[in-house]
Amino acid sequence: MHSKKNWYCHIIAYLWIAIGVSSSITLINLFFSSMDPQTFLLERFLLPLFIEIIILVILKRLLRSHTEATPYYIVIGTQAIVTILFMVHYPVFYVLLPLFLMPVLIAVFFLNLKLIDFAFCLTLFIFLGMILLFPPLSIMSTIELTSFSAIMISSYFLSRELTKRFSVVYTDMVISVEKEKELLYRNIYMEKLTKMDLSTNLYNHKTFHEYLDELVDQCRKQPFNLSLGLMDLDLFKGINDRQGHGNGDLVISTAASIILDNLEANDFAARYGGEEFAVIFTEKSPEACLEILEQIRWDLENAVFATMPDEVVTMSIGFSAFTPDMCKTDLFEAADISLYTAKENGRNQIQCAS
Repeated sequence: MHSKKNWYCHIIAYLWIAIGVSSSITLINLFFSSMDPQTFLLERFLLPLFIEIIILVILKRLLRSHTEATPYYIVIGTQAIVTILFMVHYPVFYVLLPLFLMPVLIAVFFLNLKLIDFAFCLTLFIFLGMILLFPPLSIMSTIELTSFSAIMISSYFLSRELTKRFSVVYTDMVISVEKEKELLYRNIYMEKLTKMDLSTNLYNHKTFHEYLDELVDQCRKQPFNLSLGLMDLDLFKGINDRQGHGNGDLVISTAASIILDNLEANDFAARYGGEEFAVIFTEKSPEACLEILEQIRWDLENAVFATMPDEVVTMSIGFSAFTPDMCKTDLFEAADISLYTAKENGRNQIQCAS
């Protein structure tokens, strides 16, 4: 709708320009006309200009409605202004005859065959009416009349063919764009399938290791804070056995949501295994990382599940900060050993690598 409105405004602007040019030429012709100056100004300048302004004001008001009839209003308004211009500059009407083609040409830009038919019929009706009622046109010879009529008819059929062609091209372009968008969405989805765990919206095991490899390589070249937290839901098999796998899936998705809610933009969370999660921290001190992990642990312990309100779910967490003498395997094993220690020491706690 916005693009159509802009196009309508452009057409109105062009009509204002046409009126301005016509009025300027009329004033110039004042110095070369044999008519009385006052009569010339009134009949050739002021009266036509007043009528043209009224037409454009009415047309602008009609355009605010944005109805299906709006293009027809534009064609009618254009035809009215063309007729006035023709009557004002009738001494050179042979030069102005192409103006009668304007309504049809404007109709082409709306890609509407019915509008083109309407514009042609309106133009033909006005042209024939002026031949009968406007004396200057009565001097046209039969050859001139038939020649211009042939031009009008040819322009009409050409406009229809151009509209059909534009419509086909536009339709093909839309289909092509839709296919490209569909392919893009499909590629994005396929890429997501290879990188994400769709049930939790966390990254998967493979992507976790790829990202950790890359970060460790960068950290060895240009040191920055890098830490790893490994999490494991405590006694998860018992939850599945007591509450069923549906509730087990609910616990997994809730834990994933809690993890995501507590992380920041530079943090990386993955579902490492069935009930195992991993978080990679960058640009954070070990103390800040531990605060986040503790909040995750606390939020999960205090989470209430509507389908099993009496069930308390906890997790054990192992944490390790990267040091320059480490490789990726060292960092991972340090966090994994810490996680094992947290399990052995009673679960529902965080243990840090020494």
